[in-house]
Amino acid sequence: MPYQTGIATDATELFGKMVAWLQTIGWTVNAETQTTAHVSKNGMFVNLCTTIGNNNPWGHTWSPAPGATVAGMHLYAGDGYSAGANWNLQPGGPKGNGQTYTVGASARLHQGQINTYGFYSDASDNICIVFEGQPGIYSNIGWGRLNKAGVYTGGEYFFGSTPAYYLGDNSVNIPGLTANAHCPCAHGGFSHAAIYYIKADVDTFTGKWLSSGTTTTVTQGYTGRIAASSVPGNNTPPSDIASYAGLVNRATNEATLAAALLPVKLWAPRDAGIGGYSLLGDLPSIFYSNAANAPLNLPIGSNIRYGADDYALYPNFAVKKVA
Repeated sequence: MPYQTGIATDATELFGKMVAWLQTIGWTVNAETQTTAHVSKNGMFVNLCTTIGNNNPWGHTWSPAPGATVAGMHLYAGDGYSAGANWNLQPGGPKGNGQTYTVGASARLHQGQINTYGFYSDASDNICIVFEGQPGIYSNIGWGRLNKAGVYTGGEYFFGSTPAYYLGDNSVNIPGLTANAHCPCAHGGFSHAAIYYIKADVDTFTGKWLSSGTTTTVTQGYTGRIAASSVPGNNTPPSDIASYAGLVNRATNEATLAAALLPVKLWAPRDAGIGGYSLLGDLPSIFYSNAANAPLNLPIGSNIRYGADDYALYPNFAVKKVA
């Protein structure tokens, strides 16, 4: 069962369904409670959590603190599981630059019924979880290993649609609250904080996770080096990488409704003295697309086919469906 769709009564049931689905496709659940889970498969370790109300699972303070009506999904990846460690201190997770606390990604939900969700996996265990976090508003989380460009140590990634630091914010422009989430791993999250992370050794930056966003504030997810994406988000990608800034508006043929599916390419900045960016690779099975956005508005969750492959459409992206 590589993909599954349905509804859930609330965030807690959605979380339980997600963990159960991961087990059916071969992920080992190393530990699980009603609101936390540590899962692994083929050397990939992922730590998952859901919260409702004024609960903060991270080891640093949010801004602002979550209110009674807030709910969320949270995750980070690492390189092992320790039964004696707290949820937010599992081995190998990304750390705030110069700090001991773990940083990661989140996605906003409301506390009522989740009207639709989609769980997707491919043959290489790349996971994409999409859900209607607010009525009519879509969020996402996911993880896996990049289609690597070249040879380097690393390639693991994970993403959310909301920076963990700002999950409690009720601003009108927070992705997943009053606007659909960006394409996974888009460049720049809400208020410039990190929404995705990539494990990669780049020159002297070794054994660490690159953060996203545009800020060097450690509580907002900065790990010491900032990755870049070809996909515009709240911010335009750097001018010295190949990006899709402005292109997606012309990426779907309005006469035939044929949708272009653009690969999400991720880049790493080089050391000072070398300069520029190097391509790390692209997200497997996830593609930048505007087919479900205005003015085309193809139905959210609907299927399109290219050759022998099917893709589910969501606002700002499409995900490959593996039978």
